[in-house]
Amino acid sequence: MRNLTVLYDARCGFCVRCREWLTQQAQLVPLELLALHSPEAERRFPGLVPPGGREELLAVSDEGGVYRGTRAWIMCLWALREHRAWARRLAHPLLLPFVRGSYALLSQNRHTLSSWLGLAPPAEIAQALSDAEPPRCA
Repeated sequence: MRNLTVLYDARCGFCVRCREWLTQQAQLVPLELLALHSPEAERRFPGLVPPGGREELLAVSDEGGVYRGTRAWIMCLWALREHRAWARRLAHPLLLPFVRGSYALLSQNRHTLSSWLGLAPPAEIAQALSDAEPPRCA
């Protein structure tokens, strides 16, 4: 595998923060991060995410492998220099059920978590800024 394209929910503040974290890590396999519902994602991966389909983390390798949810997150970790060993551990059959449950809990509650942590997605920030009154000189 020479690169991995990661499709994430750009409307979720937590997902956007995870994207930022991934870009700051040393990568053994280059990651391309792409908004899940972007025109570019639709053009490059037609039918991968059906309209109204589940919004979940997806990873697509340059070899055509498609990883969803828990396996996509493990693949993201596997691509990172400092986290590859963890990816191998978490993918072990004895730990995988625990990882799946943890990922499902986090994924199902990511919007609530975003709200609690004050992680507004970029679109909400842009809207709040455009709705704000401009400062006035005294």
